[in-house]
Amino acid sequence: MNLKKTLVVVAIVAAGFAGWRWYSYLPPQITLTAEERTNMEHILQGMTPRCVGRYLIDLPAGFTTGPGNVMAFINKSPVSYKRMYRPAFEQKIRLREAELKQKQALDPLDMPFLKQVYVLPAGMEGVIFERNESISVSDFGRVLEAYLYTNGVAVKIEMAADNGQAERYAERRKLYPAIYSNTVPQKLAELTALLKRISGKAETDIPVGAGLCLPEVFIADGQGKQREHYSVVYKSPDYPAVKFNFDSDNFTHSEDSLLERSAEMRALLKEAEGRTLANGRRELNGLYAEQWLAKGNIAARGEKGLRFVMNIHEKTAGPTTPRLTISFMQRGLEGDSRLSENEAVGAWQAITETLRMRPGAY
Repeated sequence: MNLKKTLVVVAIVAAGFAGWRWYSYLPPQITLTAEERTNMEHILQGMTPRCVGRYLIDLPAGFTTGPGNVMAFINKSPVSYKRMYRPAFEQKIRLREAELKQKQALDPLDMPFLKQVYVLPAGMEGVIFERNESISVSDFGRVLEAYLYTNGVAVKIEMAADNGQAERYAERRKLYPAIYSNTVPQKLAELTALLKRISGKAETDIPVGAGLCLPEVFIADGQGKQREHYSVVYKSPDYPAVKFNFDSDNFTHSEDSLLERSAEMRALLKEAEGRTLANGRRELNGLYAEQWLAKGNIAARGEKGLRFVMNIHEKTAGPTTPRLTISFMQRGLEGDSRLSENEAVGAWQAITETLRMRPGAY
């Protein structure tokens, strides 16, 4: 069993670096060499606060992310974005509308594929396409496909809806009124309200109001609580084998914690020909965290590497206590652009100790 599979089952992580030394609770105590100390200064160059969900964390300036490394859902609706100039956005909308108009459903009764086009309210740039769910699904299944342009960022959101009001669904509607209803007006209002709360931002901007951060998008809070789930990966061109991942939601919680799964973790690491470097509890600016650090196989072909994981609010996730998992992975243990074991743990410690809730996040 490889280490990657092991860590999916039981999350892992570790740390313990301060003043170029491991903390006393992480045996053995290890001091960085002069070369490692110099490398650490390079790795941690330009530590800059980043807004990740409802949290803040300082990351080295060289670690960045992009739309392809971000996944987000608000109330189960996927949210994506891309920075672009306004003319490119306008062209994108025209091309997408033309594409939807030309799309052919498998059943002619489900045509047209594009049902309606809604222009966003005054003061907003964008459009909402009401279309069939797919070419093979009956047209009572709809998708509201929204595009918003804000502060140089094009945002896309898709929301599922139903419209079973056509006469040909009359008999089915009698049997299944909840399924063959018309939720389009309600979902359209819900989607428009969500779009009004979205604004584009620079990746390093820190919003001041209550809401959720994606790297280049801020979603201000509205009325009521929303289900939030996101995953963001940060990488550096100087260290292509290294990545930091942030995964969070505010609705799932575990019956046990990372450290409560220690026996299972050790057994799985043994199967993966890995070993625990350190594990334990952390107190981070008022946040309770558990972490585990290991090295070993991270791929089926036997590639060695490092993987650290930290969990916050694993058992207590909720509307104002979002679960957050921070993970670090390095493929390979030696070679150019790779961190030594000490350097990796040192970087992990220096970065994770800056984690805190963003003031005013709620």
